Amino acid sequence: MRKRLALLALGLSALAQEVAVYPGFAEVKEPVDLPPAAWVYLAGEKLGHILPGSLRLLGVEETERVFQGSAVLFRYRGEGKATLRYLYTGLSGEVFYTLDGTTLTAWARLKLEGEALRAERLTLFAGEVRAKVLPQAALRALEEAPGSPFGLFRYELPPRTLFPGTTELPFLRQAVEPERLLRYQGPFRTQGGLPLERGLRFLAPFPLAPGPLEVVEEGRFLGQALLPATPEGGVAEAWLGQDLRARLVREVALLSQTEKEATYRVETRLENPYPYPVRLLLAETFPPGFRLDFPGAVLLPEGYRLEAVLDPMEARSFRYRLTLPR
Repeated sequence: MRKRLALLALGLSALAQEVAVYPGFAEVKEPVDLPPAAWVYLAGEKLGHILPGSLRLLGVEETERVFQGSAVLFRYRGEGKATLRYLYTGLSGEVFYTLDGTTLTAWARLKLEGEALRAERLTLFAGEVRAKVLPQAALRALEEAPGSPFGLFRYELPPRTLFPGTTELPFLRQAVEPERLLRYQGPFRTQGGLPLERGLRFLAPFPLAPGPLEVVEEGRFLGQALLPATPEGGVAEAWLGQDLRARLVREVALLSQTEKEATYRVETRLENPYPYPVRLLLAETFPPGFRLDFPGAVLLPEGYRLEAVLDPMEARSFRYRLTLPR
């Protein structure tokens, strides 16, 4: 039987493969040149990573499959050029980004278990997929949706041979014009200093799948953040944690009070400590029953929202009149 399997396996031509990498698995298509009636696929260690039910021959009419150890005997009607297709959990991929000054680079991180894999066509589908959706729905989605199942972002990568382990490669690089942001959002506070969060905003030069972003400016590491899913041309925001230099200074003065309410004058001041413009984003919420007089701000049922741009080293004060129930 082993001799017969070896002879049938000679019908395989070692041709290039088409590989589509998803979060948690990959779809692999191997072109084959089949002899008449029967052929043996010597899968080796790879068989342990192939999802049950996903292995099939496309281009002929299958009549039987026999699994014998790490080999699979296919019986079919037809011969000649066909495609061996399967879903492979030994290969997965994701996207991450670096922003160095004004250069945004998208990187692919591909993780492969088992033997090396040659991909003449390599596609990465990146994004957020709930684990419980796979692999049951993967078969149906891949058959029915030639584009991007689950709403994932599709990236074409250069052909290459993937080796066991983790491979990281840049595949998109483009200049952006990041706008620096400082933000305070939260409940109304009366203390003298309010912490600010540092971030940045830019137009996506290409579709951005959600993934981690590392920001470097003039050789200095500024921080890491999660870049949200953003279509090309959309506004992407990333927040890098608390700013260590800028700080809001607040003064609160009581103007009047009765048994039912009290009215305050609130002044919030920011001095931009950086040699470039920053956009300040303020958003505060107040207890129910408040009244607010704040020219220039967008008033909301729960508070307000305000944006303002400060030039390098500029200082600016923002004042409002607030009435709160006692």
